[in-house]
Amino acid sequence: MREQAVFEARQLLRHSTVCVMSTLSKNLAGYPFGSVTPFMSDDQGRLIFYIAGIAQHSRNLTADSRVCATIFDAAQSGDQNEHARVTIVGDATPVPDEEAAELLLRYERHFPEAISYRQAHDFKLWRMDIKRVRYIAGFGQIFWLEADEWAQPAANWDLASEAHMVAHMNDDHQDANQLILRLVHNVDAAEVTMTTILTEGCYLRANDKSYYVSFDTRCEDATAVRKALVRLTKAARAQFDEAVES
Repeated sequence: MREQAVFEARQLLRHSTVCVMSTLSKNLAGYPFGSVTPFMSDDQGRLIFYIAGIAQHSRNLTADSRVCATIFDAAQSGDQNEHARVTIVGDATPVPDEEAAELLLRYERHFPEAISYRQAHDFKLWRMDIKRVRYIAGFGQIFWLEADEWAQPAANWDLASEAHMVAHMNDDHQDANQLILRLVHNVDAAEVTMTTILTEGCYLRANDKSYYVSFDTRCEDATAVRKALVRLTKAARAQFDEAVES
């Protein structure tokens, strides 16, 4: 049951691009300060934020690294309490300079609008290390998940290798991107761009929106990623060819 809770909570994380980020206010000492903030996540389940130096969160985190991120499945109607939500608690620190350049390129693929932030307000990447996770699947389905349950091993490829795989899919397999997006999310778009590859899945972007696609198994290396994408593409072609024939 706990393994299922971890899986569901991580899926909610992967399918989200914004959270309510809460830090401890420097201006109003001791009080929590929350606002809506874009984020991306890495293979290990850590959250990455890109925050302006003048922002309240940046000032708060510089003084106190403790932070909380709340992600929820917004109800279109009915009772919001019946929908899943995850609260991730931890500490955020600036990404070291030796990692920041390539990680920023990934962030900008994920959020293209962030490219314009480079020249504004001294933006900086922050990475949140996880201390504990609270997952609520619905009424009576409540879990505290520990850091060692939440964490996953890092990918066996670096950010430069990931960027190469992404570029290959976009340059040579645009049709596969389109097929996979249509298969998983029922979205038919003229232009589909892959932005991110994780061990558990990948992100596709179309019509100014990101879509997460889960792999059928965790990928240990680049060869496994290629095989997972081939399986998805073949499944899509088989499904759509069958629909045309019928």
